[in-house]
Amino acid sequence: MTLPHPQALSLSDKGFGPGTPLENLKRMRAHGFTHLHFAHKWTAPEILSEGELEQWRGDLAESGIQVLDTHGCHPKGVQLWSEDVAMRERALEFFRHRLQVTQALGGDAMVYHVPYHVEPSPQVLKLFIEGLRTVEPTARELGIHVALENHYYAENDRRALSLAFETFDADYIGFTFDPGHALISGNTGWILANCAPRLRILHLNDNDTQSDQHWNPFDPAGRADWAAIAAFHPEEPVSQTPAA
Repeated sequence: MTLPHPQALSLSDKGFGPGTPLENLKRMRAHGFTHLHFAHKWTAPEILSEGELEQWRGDLAESGIQVLDTHGCHPKGVQLWSEDVAMRERALEFFRHRLQVTQALGGDAMVYHVPYHVEPSPQVLKLFIEGLRTVEPTARELGIHVALENHYYAENDRRALSLAFETFDADYIGFTFDPGHALISGNTGWILANCAPRLRILHLNDNDTQSDQHWNPFDPAGRADWAAIAAFHPEEPVSQTPAA
């Protein structure tokens, strides 16, 4: 596989400051950045409207910033592994729509969290895998890769990622490495040893292992092992988003 933006470095709109999206995008471009990790409304209870999508397309074009990849939607209680059938159906709706948004904005991959704030029971993992299987045709049709992101719980990461990698091909399911999350879970070593073949996106950030501060890499108070992380790479280039 050849990625459209080899070794591209992006910033996330989670870090936008005061002002409109366009003002922030222009500020990014003025500082030399060319790509965005689009996370806008990733926890909102409603999907992006057509008007909002068109506004973003216009702002991106005017600023000269391109979308590299997007963050999938995780509204409270609306997850692929939700026990409630209606919530799972809603999660599938959000998932498909975000894939469409990713394509519309020119991205090539969408981040989605492994199950979190829940025990990684056989039922949770079953629902998670069933959800990924349900949306696979849409992702393939649109040409969007899904990159599963490690979270705060080591056991969840290990079980969910291992099962997803065993179940799906790498041209559909990849991996998003968040070193900050791994510091909190204590799971950095396992990830470095087991997930490199699926690596597609890096969310580069640091913290003190206690909370998800989203510090920049090499922050003096950070605890990430950047030498080991720098050696963590697949056979092909990945997209990188600092402090995402």
